[in-house]
Amino acid sequence: MEKNKLHFPNISAEELLSYCIKSGIVNMDDVQDQMTKKFKETILKHHKHKIWQGKDGRYRTHIDDSTAKSGRRLIVKTREEDLLEHLADFYSLDDTGDSDRKEVLTLEKLYPQWLEHKKLYTTAETYIMRIECDWKKYYVGTDIIKKPLKSLTKLSLDEWAHKLIKDHNMTKNQYYNSTVIMRQALDYAADLGIITENLFSAVHIDGKRMFRKVKKKADETQVFLSNEIPRIQEQAWNDFMTNDKLTHRLAPLAILFQFQTGVRIGELCACCEEDIEDENYIHIQRMYRYGSRESEVIEHTKTSCGDRRIFLTDRAKKYIRLAQEYKAEHGIISKYIFSVNEKPLSNWSVASRYKRYCDNIGIIRKTSHKTRKTYISALIDGKVNINTVREMVGHADERTTYNNYCFDRSTENEKKALIENALAS
Repeated sequence: MEKNKLHFPNISAEELLSYCIKSGIVNMDDVQDQMTKKFKETILKHHKHKIWQGKDGRYRTHIDDSTAKSGRRLIVKTREEDLLEHLADFYSLDDTGDSDRKEVLTLEKLYPQWLEHKKLYTTAETYIMRIECDWKKYYVGTDIIKKPLKSLTKLSLDEWAHKLIKDHNMTKNQYYNSTVIMRQALDYAADLGIITENLFSAVHIDGKRMFRKVKKKADETQVFLSNEIPRIQEQAWNDFMTNDKLTHRLAPLAILFQFQTGVRIGELCACCEEDIEDENYIHIQRMYRYGSRESEVIEHTKTSCGDRRIFLTDRAKKYIRLAQEYKAEHGIISKYIFSVNEKPLSNWSVASRYKRYCDNIGIIRKTSHKTRKTYISALIDGKVNINTVREMVGHADERTTYNNYCFDRSTENEKKALIENALAS
């Protein structure tokens, strides 16, 4: 220990700094100048454009902006400190100018975190799969996802949206579905405080001029025509009566039942004995969710309106009774109406039957969803009140029923006869 030198082991850094300032050993203006100089040096490592002071005394520089024709945008501030703070915010630097302490967040970096957040609010695996497909198709490899979220402007988002529509010749639905990621991810970023507001919400699209018009598909591709229905049903009936080699033995009956109820294929597979509330109605309240990752029965339908009671026709009751008799005769115990084991009926077994039946009678292949459209079209043709139709098929709005599920089941000759008869008088 040096002689004549006192030591203060308990003195704090704050006390030492205070003493240095008061005694004049440290000049705060010099410290501030040094910090500003260091801060500026760090910013200039990120900022490639020149900073200058104009004749009006204000400070100027450019920042990169792909939406501008020149590829850059002019920034003007009264004080140099204000300009540096703006650049620090643009490059996501903290108050020391340290970029390592604060990650530059982009949509590309935020997307995985947002997707996990999104999964908390849905049980529909197919919906998440669709989002992941849209991310790969419309976002991956584009410039927009690599830009700092704070640098996104209404103009840059507006131009991105319009370019997206043009590049992919989008319909209104395609655009809405593909931009779920941008809309909701930016909402999420605003909730986290990463950005102050979601500027994408201000983007406006002139739908009449921009979106590709959707032509309604031909009737014969969307429903089973009047001369096809009995032939398909005959195929299913003969299959049930004679095909002992069929693994999913009751799948043909399930198809016949679908023609009488219009249920979705997932609902069809998950129909249980307990769902038959009385002799006239079945309660649709669950569905079989199938996907590449897992398959399971979930205790709700596709939407809240999907939880519904469907009227059972005499034929529908007959197909349920035949399924029950078959299981009783063969000692099969299953809570699912059309299954021959403890698992729900396989959606694949239904889909494969439809393909075979269509091929056998020589028509284009039509899926179980076409049967649902056939059922809805038949009810509308039969003058069943549209609100009753909407309720029985589980739609929230009758416009969905009319616009997407109403087709003409008549053959060409039947159409001609109807038109001739209508104009005969």
